[in-house]
Amino acid sequence: MRLSAYRYSASLLLGLGCAAMAATVACSDITSLEQRNPGALSGSTLYIPANAQLVVNGAISDFECAYARYVVGSGLFTDEFSAAIGNTVNFDYDARRVLTNATYGTNNCGAAPSSVQQPGIYTPLSTARATGDTAAAYLETWADAAVPNRTKILGQSYAYAGYSVLLLGEGMCTAAINLGPEMQSSQLFTAAKVRFDKAIVAATNVNDATTLGFARLGRARALLNLGGAANLAAAAADAALIPATFTVATSPDATNARRQNSLFVSISQSAFSTVDTAFRNVLVPGGTTQDPRVVVTDLGRSGTAPGSRIFVPAKAATVATAMRIASYAEAQLIIAEYAAATGDLGAAATAINNARARTTGVPAYVLPGGATAADLKSQIIEERRREFFAEGHRLGDLRRYSLPFLPAAGAAYGNGGVYGTQTCFPLPDVERINNPTIAKAG
Repeated sequence: MRLSAYRYSASLLLGLGCAAMAATVACSDITSLEQRNPGALSGSTLYIPANAQLVVNGAISDFECAYARYVVGSGLFTDEFSAAIGNTVNFDYDARRVLTNATYGTNNCGAAPSSVQQPGIYTPLSTARATGDTAAAYLETWADAAVPNRTKILGQSYAYAGYSVLLLGEGMCTAAINLGPEMQSSQLFTAAKVRFDKAIVAATNVNDATTLGFARLGRARALLNLGGAANLAAAAADAALIPATFTVATSPDATNARRQNSLFVSISQSAFSTVDTAFRNVLVPGGTTQDPRVVVTDLGRSGTAPGSRIFVPAKAATVATAMRIASYAEAQLIIAEYAAATGDLGAAATAINNARARTTGVPAYVLPGGATAADLKSQIIEERRREFFAEGHRLGDLRRYSLPFLPAAGAAYGNGGVYGTQTCFPLPDVERINNPTIAKAG
């Protein structure tokens, strides 16, 4: 397969990692079907066993960039961040009224985050999904003798592809894979689980504890999203195997734009966004100081949007601050949710405290007398709001728990108009127009 001329949709991208090809090919917005690459990089040259580690590293890099952009974009869409730049498109993003031809669908990881006012959601995640899947597909065909650590990096490929599909399910109303049909969130979560299942098998075979924990927690998150008592029980079983020291984060780089902390760039450096008022003064439970999980700092300056003031999360202290993707605390809050749902309120409280104990300065949770399972579920939702602030969970949680999006649809938006009715990112035109399997609007 030569790449001098090729066709693809937003979900296909031919599986070639932008990071892996950076020296030869520039990744551009995918707003047309036909793309030409004057470098004429050949797939037969790139996808050879000798390049296996490079290909997998590219897939991981694609996901980390997509994840960082998703954290910023989904936070702006919900109540974690708000627009700080005086731009109508940013206001629409913030007010949950994005148009299907807006840049959430087409902006990618080819540009430095300092030049991206509206973070891409669909294209970066679709790219990461494609490069992870493609890496895995090739690794399945190559021999162990030809690829050092083949099974280990195969597991990594499946795990990162799984997280890409998982986030598509949590953030998008619908999505498509490889020019396939329009998929609902439940179908995407099922597709993510398939990838996590394969990652778990591979990681188990080579005793790769990090990938094993990453995939197990990803599968637990997918099961949690699928809902139902059986899936919740299976999610808790996976979560119970996550060790207390477990965490996976991005690998940031201050000079490589793709690997910079997008939150820091968007807020501190560029003043495109700011922490929303809903998260500016979240106090430690029962105390008078900021909850260490939700510490934000007033930078003492204003944005160009009327009335905006720039607040930055401590989680984005520098351009090279790592962004947490998965953690033991997440596993424990899944266990807590299962325990509450099955009436074991003491176990739910213990799991909440296991999560809290990972952050110095957060007091222990004391189970109130007369507490009900509904009370514990409400507490778990609040724990998740705090624990996962600025980590890309908020949009998925609002949808999964059927929580109200605030301010409510129809409420006046400070920069003009009203808040919209959207509770997820709609399938963008770049997919609907270019994917022949999907019915065209109108």
